[in-house]
Amino acid sequence: MPIKPPEDFRVLIVYPNLPLMLVPSLAIALFTARLKKQGYQVELFETTHYLSDEVSSSTNRVEILNVRDFDMTDDLNITIRKDMYGDFRKRVEDFEPDFLIYSVVEDVFLQTLNLVRAIEDLDIPSLVGGVFPTYAPQRCIEPDEIRLVGHGEGENTVVRVAEAIRTGGALHDIPGTWFKDDDQTIYKNPKDPLVKLDETLPDFSLFEESRFNRPMGGRVFKMIPVETYRGCPFACTYCNSPAQREYAKVEGLGNFLRRKSLKTVRTELRHYMEVYNPTFFYFVDDSFLARPKQEIFDFCDMYEEFGLPFWFNTRSESCEPDIMVRLKEVGCYRISFGIEAGNEQFRQTVLRRKISNEELIRKFTDVIAPSGIAFSLNVIIGMPGETRDLVLDTVELIRSIPGYDSLTVSIFTPYHGTVLRDVAVRNDWLDASRITRHTTSSSILDMPKPYLSSAEIDSLVATFPLYTYFPKSEWDQIQRSEVQDEEGLKIRQHYQDIYRRNFLGETQDDQKVMVGGTGCRTNDKDAFRISPKRFNPEELERLVIAANH
Repeated sequence: MPIKPPEDFRVLIVYPNLPLMLVPSLAIALFTARLKKQGYQVELFETTHYLSDEVSSSTNRVEILNVRDFDMTDDLNITIRKDMYGDFRKRVEDFEPDFLIYSVVEDVFLQTLNLVRAIEDLDIPSLVGGVFPTYAPQRCIEPDEIRLVGHGEGENTVVRVAEAIRTGGALHDIPGTWFKDDDQTIYKNPKDPLVKLDETLPDFSLFEESRFNRPMGGRVFKMIPVETYRGCPFACTYCNSPAQREYAKVEGLGNFLRRKSLKTVRTELRHYMEVYNPTFFYFVDDSFLARPKQEIFDFCDMYEEFGLPFWFNTRSESCEPDIMVRLKEVGCYRISFGIEAGNEQFRQTVLRRKISNEELIRKFTDVIAPSGIAFSLNVIIGMPGETRDLVLDTVELIRSIPGYDSLTVSIFTPYHGTVLRDVAVRNDWLDASRITRHTTSSSILDMPKPYLSSAEIDSLVATFPLYTYFPKSEWDQIQRSEVQDEEGLKIRQHYQDIYRRNFLGETQDDQKVMVGGTGCRTNDKDAFRISPKRFNPEELERLVIAANH
């Protein structure tokens, strides 16, 4: 390709996304900003509004009682599309890009391969980067169609690759990439240095207007995602965030955990207010309150000028009464808390979540519930080594937590880069070549008894909220509803209807009818403060020691 001036160089960003996974991608906004700064022509093709034969994760979450019902068209102004690959090819043919960038998580890697194949004959240089190539670059570069992958943070990498293509430079030695030449030799370049978070103002201008609409707590808002820090200080084995810290340390890049200055955050928020007119801010940090206490109060003082409701994810350990009061004062609308597992031995030893049940219950009873901020709880089932008894331990802990108004129940997804994926592979419960799907798709682990099968996990996901809500006198019937025959599904529907009407309601502010334990169990005699030890040392070694090799 002859050298082109920047203003004639065309870049198409491709965002393969799970169907209806709402809120625009921050990574895409960062790439857009960096590429536009170079003077290129930049456009976006994304797959969020395309539905395939597989039910979307968002639709699943309504079905399994994780979220309040919403209508794609009436509530979110979304037009569902069908011909993803045909539309993609037409977009490429019309725009005639010089360079394609695919930003990929593991759940959509197979979809990405199909997109690449749909235009393979057009022979356009491309870069496949993102979370999945960062943790599994070898797996990503294996297909014949993929020649260049990006690993690590991509803001600088996308510009370096684009400039090499624009000017006819070499592609084999660019930091932050692996390159495969014609004879299948792979050039494995080191990761790019960590970016400075304060340098780039994200640009969401390529997203359609409807992409900013998202339901939250039964209402629909126009949301902008905001990053105030990158990385996570915790070491949970089901998450790949700890691997980011590890690769940064091993490769001498410094501390992956970085926070933006408060001045930068304010500038971003003000920019979003002026350009996009949002009604809600969606903070995407791994654990928003995991920062010095004074910084939380400084943030609240700064945020008062905006007055918009906001959401974030955090851990209960970070919550204190004065923090919760201040967050409520400045508009905190909702918080999500990761609980993950109710058995203390399993949670502390296998998942590396060190908080006790006693402390968890105390935090929610004395600090979080009294704050008046609506909150949801996240749990995961189907993890390596998990049994039905362990799932019911999680039910018992959830029944002991007062005040929450929804549950997010996810199926363990063995993402590359997680310790628990290594545990599953080493125990022959997972083929090392398997690619994950989304967190409500059936488990891909194949565990022997007494561990849970994929079918058992599916049934427990569907009934988990029912066990937490209804009294134990109803549990035999709920267990019968785990069987997906005519009678079982009829029983399940009966209990689901009651749960939706009396507990979920239409919005998070609806009055709730408490039946069993959910959200109201504060009786010390009933609280699940001490869970049984369900593993002997040899069983624990199978789930923990293998992960340390």
